[in-house]
Amino acid sequence: MNRLFAARLAATLILLAASASALAHNSKMVADGRFRMSVGFVEEPIHTEERNGLDLAIRRAGDKETVPGLEAGLNAEIVAPDGTTRRPLPIRPRYQHPGRYTADIVLTQPGIYRVRVWGTLEDTAFDETFELNEARPLSELRFP
Repeated sequence: MNRLFAARLAATLILLAASASALAHNSKMVADGRFRMSVGFVEEPIHTEERNGLDLAIRRAGDKETVPGLEAGLNAEIVAPDGTTRRPLPIRPRYQHPGRYTADIVLTQPGIYRVRVWGTLEDTAFDETFELNEARPLSELRFP
């Protein structure tokens, strides 16, 4: 009985952790509603002074599977919390995650970052900006 309870508890905790990460992403319909784009960071919650990366997933509307091979039509830039400082993000496929795309980054300032993604998906142009969750200072986790 205790082993069954422990197994169920472990499964529940794994699902909750996966859900929390997915909830940290923002999603929008793009390209005339033909695709759903989800944007967040690979490591969430987000902390400064820590290597991280864009986590961009693209699905056809109504489909659960991500769509690989779209990186040639994608452009992205990150906007710092000050709202004016921008940096291009070179998009590439995520290794062993077909249909997910990334770009490496180390955030240096706490605050809310935005990611602008634009380009074409199957000959349909789009240009969307996603506001991401707040990046917290890594110092909040340090002890002593």
